[in-house]
Amino acid sequence: MQKTEQKKGRQGATLRHVPVQARASFTLEAIIDAASEILKSQGVDAVTTRKVAARAGVSVGAVYQYFPDKEAILMQISKRIMDEESIEASPELFRLNRQSLDELLQALFQRTVRTEMRLLGLGKDFYRRYARQMQFGRAQGLGRGEVSSEQLVANMEQLLRVHAEEVGEPDGELAAFMLVRGMRMLLATLVEERPELLESPSLVPMLVRISRAMTDARPEEGEQGQDGGGAARP
Repeated sequence: MQKTEQKKGRQGATLRHVPVQARASFTLEAIIDAASEILKSQGVDAVTTRKVAARAGVSVGAVYQYFPDKEAILMQISKRIMDEESIEASPELFRLNRQSLDELLQALFQRTVRTEMRLLGLGKDFYRRYARQMQFGRAQGLGRGEVSSEQLVANMEQLLRVHAEEVGEPDGELAAFMLVRGMRMLLATLVEERPELLESPSLVPMLVRISRAMTDARPEEGEQGQDGGGAARP
């Protein structure tokens, strides 16, 4: 238990130093790019600080100036993909706020599946160790950078309020939590166990239906009978 917590702590601490000057930003990007190239060509275990430094054309000390270890570099690769997707998604999310909730959810999950495929493209081992814990919402325009899970849930809850006329579930906080946390775990399990199903054309519509079940409160069976929705058996 303690080792697991320590590992999570290491993975949570990514950047030691946030670059301010253009030259420093260039160095940081070169380090991440070099690590990505090694990851794609040789796999996650081949990524070491020495190899990354050599590929990036910088000293090992320069790598350690930004990252405490290779774990942090690999986590930053995952975060960068999520942030790239989030930047692309933000204008679309703003536009879709004026559309129906179903259209919004469809766009969110299309972006989600695309992001999952990008992360999986860096290898199953990389996905399991450095991408699985990424929160739903980061790549969909609900937040980027060091945004917390709580903030993503709050942002999703606000989004549901915008579409209040289409949301029947009275507990908006619960619905938002299940969308942000529950759907992410659902997709992570799919990626790890049946990654080929990411390409199914039925996936996005199915995810939308599951999400609508979370946000649309259904009447109790007795209420359906009273409303005439279903006749009670004698």
